[in-house]
Amino acid sequence: MIGIIGFGKMGEAIALGLKGLGEKIGVFDIDQERVKFAKEQGLTVFEDNVSLVKNSSLIILAVKPQVIKDVLDEIKTHISSDKLVVSIAAGVRSDTIKEALGIDRVVRVMPNTPALVGEGAIVLSFCGGFTEREKRLVTEVFRPLGEVFVLDEVYMDAVTALSGSGPAYVFLFLEALSDAGVKVGLSRDVSLRLALQTLKGSLVLFERKEGIPRKFIDMVTSPGGTTISALHTLEINGFKGIIMSAVEEAYRRSKELGG
Repeated sequence: MIGIIGFGKMGEAIALGLKGLGEKIGVFDIDQERVKFAKEQGLTVFEDNVSLVKNSSLIILAVKPQVIKDVLDEIKTHISSDKLVVSIAAGVRSDTIKEALGIDRVVRVMPNTPALVGEGAIVLSFCGGFTEREKRLVTEVFRPLGEVFVLDEVYMDAVTALSGSGPAYVFLFLEALSDAGVKVGLSRDVSLRLALQTLKGSLVLFERKEGIPRKFIDMVTSPGGTTISALHTLEINGFKGIIMSAVEEAYRRSKELGG
């Protein structure tokens, strides 16, 4: 059985994705509303973390970083060397988990919120010794949530800053485009729909055609036209620099929290 400690939105996404593959899933959460929902979804609900760990061969820690220490203290005497431990707690280093549980290996995972609709960027770090079979097993667990990448743990802060926090940057840009449409005379509904379809269509175009972003920028930019005027305004106001600085600041904060 795959046991999931914490049945928030990400725990839910993992559980329902695995359920769709026919896996046997057990969950525990202190929130009784979440427990009720889990039962409605046909998942096995345990009374506490200890009973879940005892009955699971793969344990996923899907709790907030603020409470993970208490969870680790609760389950540490019930973790044996044959169990696989996976953590999606943002910023919590593998050494912290290994030391708390008295184990020598753990998988760190950084998903992002598009995983809720199967379009996430899921980064795995195998920290310690794992067989190829075990690596394939963990990879398959997360594949229903989106595209899976495997990177060394040293890159996790950068991943957190880029793809982990990235959806917030995208939604902020979407909101800015929608506001801009309203400012130049479009209704809020029409402006938001146009902005959303423009983002969606542009990303599909980029995925289906080979090239770097600059190639697709040039496709829209005519000499002396509207787009080059807009791009000039973005450049003189440091648009790219602001984005790069934002990601860099998120990276710094991730390292700070992890430390």
